[in-house]
This record gives sequence, C-alpha cells and structure tokens, in this order.
Amino acid sequence: MLKSLLLIRGIHIPSTNWSSNKSQLLKLRKKTGYTFESCKKALQLNDNSLEKSEEWLKEEAQRLGWAKANKLANRATAQGLIAFAIDNRKEIATMVEVNCETDFVARNKSFHSIVDVVTSSCLDFAKKQKALENSFSKVNLKSGELMALSGAEGKSLADHVAVTIGNLGENVTLRRATCLNTQDTGLKIMGLTHPSNLTGSHFLCGKYGSLLIYRKQLDTDKINQKSMEHSHEEILRQMCQHVIGMNPKSVGVLKTDDSVIFKDVATNKNVNENEDSSLDNIDENKSNSEIEEDGMLEQDFLLDPSMTVGQVATDYGIDVLDFVRYECGET
Repeated sequence: MLKSLLLIRGIHIPSTNWSSNKSQLLKLRKKTGYTFESCKKALQLNDNSLEKSEEWLKEEAQRLGWAKANKLANRATAQGLIAFAIDNRKEIATMVEVNCETDFVARNKSFHSIVDVVTSSCLDFAKKQKALENSFSKVNLKSGELMALSGAEGKSLADHVAVTIGNLGENVTLRRATCLNTQDTGLKIMGLTHPSNLTGSHFLCGKYGSLLIYRKQLDTDKINQKSMEHSHEEILRQMCQHVIGMNPKSVGVLKTDDSVIFKDVATNKNVNENEDSSLDNIDENKSNSEIEEDGMLEQDFLLDPSMTVGQVATDYGIDVLDFVRYECGET
C-alpha cells in the first residue's frame, strides 16, 4: 500500500511541475518566436525566469547568427525586395534594396521584418539630412554604410542582418539605399512599387520601385483643364509607374512652343559626393534622338502614348525635378 502511494505521488508531483514549466515555455515561445527546444533550454539555464531567458535567447541568436552569416557570406543574393517609406508631409523619403538567395525567402515574414528595420533606419537617417534652399538632399548609401547604421534596440543593421541569417539559414545582404529630404523647399515626393505589397510595418515593397521629386505649379492659369479629369495624386503615381516601366536615364528636357528648357537640379550631396545618381546631367550637345530615348520628359507617356511625359506634366502643373528607380537584382 505504501509502495503504491509513493508511486502515485512520484507521478503526480512531476506532472504539476511540468504544467508550470509548460506555461512558461508557451509564454516565452509566443513572445520571442524561437523554437520550443531553444525556449526550453533558455528556461532551464535561467531558473525559469522569462526576462532572463528572453535576453539569453537574443544573445544566443546573435552569436549563432554571426557564425552562420560568416559561413554563408559568399553565397549569391539575386532575389529580395525593394521597399520605400515617405513621411506624412511627403518631404522625407527613402528607398532600399535588401537581397536574399531565393524568392521563397523573399516572401518570408522574417525577411519582411529585416526589410522593415532597414527601411525605418534609413528613413530616420534621411530625417537628419538638411535640404539646400530651393533644392533637396539626396544621399546614396552603399552596403557597408547601410550595415553601420543603427537599427532597433540600438543594434547596428549588421547585427540585425546576422540574426535574420541565423533564423532563415540563407544569406541576406543590404545592397543600397537612397535617402531624400526636401523640407522647407516647397518640393514633394511620391513613390510606388511594383507589385505593390505590404511589409509587416505597412511599408510598400515589390521587385521594382521609384521615387519622384516634384513641385506643383502655383499659377493655376497655366494649368490645362485636363487637370480636372484626374487628381494630382493619381497622375503622380502614374508618373512613378512610367519611371518603373520605361526606365528613363535622366529627367530630360521640357519642350515648349518657343524653346527647349533643360532641367537642371542642384542636389545637396553631403554624403557620398562621388556616388552615381539616378539623374545624369544632360549635355546640351546631345542629339535629339538620344534625349528622346533617355529623358523622361521626352518619352511617350506609358499610360497615354499620344502624349509625352513633359506634356502631361505641363497639363497638370507638375515640375519633375528628379527621380530614383530601383530594380531588384539589377547590375
């Protein structure tokens, strides 16, 4: 009888302990997203403390992530996403390219999370830049400069990428970013991606992306009545779509009845002064055929080939000053 009682008690006590441990395990798993095995080990090593276990998991993920990142560093990353963010006043914007090895991983939530972190960090960086009077700041960041930026929790983007690589088991790279600031200049920014998907933080992302810097004409008498047919927002999105689809190399020239106006942009490049820009200076000696092929304003408008982009811009009272175009994996 005593033997049976001891046996029952021996079974009952561990069952109670397991119920308690299981509750902690489920909480840690839900909060951190790490595997049950990793969460169980963390709790065992930290006396069932959720706070200490969570910190241990982060440190372990960082350590293992860097080990994995170093091992996979030479793998090609031709897939990925283009993402952009614009502030509410449409005066500060960024566009980034984050790459991975396969399209399957590019659709993964963990990959979208690192795209969110990078986009947020670059938008914060863009906010710190200062625009010149009547112009704007345009800063192009390369991979090494991106990795050094500060991200969430005060960690560098390099650390965040390492953790992502550890979670995904696939190489991830930060290829490039462009940061724009037009504050107090009267200039605005519009953006578009194709296809247009959302990341976890509701940043728009896709395989292609474009940003357009523009100014609205204040003299309404010069604006054609066609501007009443569509909103400026719609036309500006269509212009971004044109940049993605037609891939112009420069803003180009705006032809009027009396003259040809060369568009020239004074850009404040306070970082990466020698970085190549999406806007190439137009040589006035270029032939008309070269200008028409490469200049955005001289190209037939993608959504209405009977008009040029310049004609559409004039009709709707829009001055196009510059644009940025990204294509994922382009060389």
